Amino acid sequence: MIAKKNIHVIAEIGVNHNGDIKLAKRLMLASKRAGADSVKFQTYDADEIVIKGAQKANYQIVNTKNFESQYDMLKRYEFSHKDYLSLINYSKKINIPLFSTAAGIKSLNYLTKKLKLKTIKIGSSDLTNIPLLLRAGASKKNIIISSGMGDLGEIDIALSALSYGYDNKNKNKLSGFDITKHNRLYKKYHSYLDNKITLLHCTTEYPAPLNELNINIIDILKQRYKISIGYSDHSNNPLTPIIASSKNISVIEVHVTLDKSLSGPDHLCSLNPQEFQDYIKNIRKTEMILGSEIKKPTKSEIKNKKNVRKSLIAKKDISKGEAISEDNMTVKRPGKGIPSIFYNDYLGKVVNKNIKANKFIKKNDIKS
Repeated sequence: MIAKKNIHVIAEIGVNHNGDIKLAKRLMLASKRAGADSVKFQTYDADEIVIKGAQKANYQIVNTKNFESQYDMLKRYEFSHKDYLSLINYSKKINIPLFSTAAGIKSLNYLTKKLKLKTIKIGSSDLTNIPLLLRAGASKKNIIISSGMGDLGEIDIALSALSYGYDNKNKNKLSGFDITKHNRLYKKYHSYLDNKITLLHCTTEYPAPLNELNINIIDILKQRYKISIGYSDHSNNPLTPIIASSKNISVIEVHVTLDKSLSGPDHLCSLNPQEFQDYIKNIRKTEMILGSEIKKPTKSEIKNKKNVRKSLIAKKDISKGEAISEDNMTVKRPGKGIPSIFYNDYLGKVVNKNIKANKFIKKNDIKS
């Protein structure tokens, strides 16, 4: 599964290659140079996932400025087996992992059995695609699943379907999954989900309105499922990765492009190479600022400690044989003497020598 030490940044190339293998490779290289940890594509057979007359989503119409069908648009962005082999070889050449979204069972089988990818993405549009989820679970692969357009009940069912598939690889048994009977099945498969599944919060709009990002839900997802939680960012806003990263997520993905003005449904709401580089820098700075959950003096604090902390100091002259009291002892900088935290321990102690005002009270000044 994806390492949890640092946030794993996924460059979502998706279909921003516009069906051009050369553009796809340029996007991969730009993502690598920007600091991405992996790149992701979208694998599908248009004939499997959409009917020919289906209208495009509103954002797709706006961003492509034409009224072609979803089918016609998606058909233009399909890659061949030869293309995918070329992309995988190139990913090895430039040393950046590649994986892809399976938009249907045919694509899932291709990615897992033909290309033998270790990680598969299930997009938000398939959060409720039970046959795909069952077979994704049965694949035993690492699964990253987005939850856009969904509610907690649907996420419960999705995770339960993955779990059921994982435990019932036999194709004939998959039909036994029942969304009413098995909607909380995920609770019995914590080990599988924790090791194999990453759940992404997501708002499925391009760009997603800031007042609909609802990043606080990440806290609920972490509490409810206790698995790897990430964020799929469609906001096109530089503040979002900072806020999302502060939730201690393990994964974040964002769409990338070489040029926002290119024709296609996602270019306009994607990050260009410079924006993506800045995006990743914001994530890494946020991780650095968040630090650890261990509270102890830092290196820079240790250097300052002796000068800014306070020590036990004689408020006025203290004569030999006199008891220390609030009247003759105070605390002042620097912290090179007895730390002020021991103030009460020294009240009532008798001194064995004269101590001048504004001088350190020392341990060997106290009568034993």
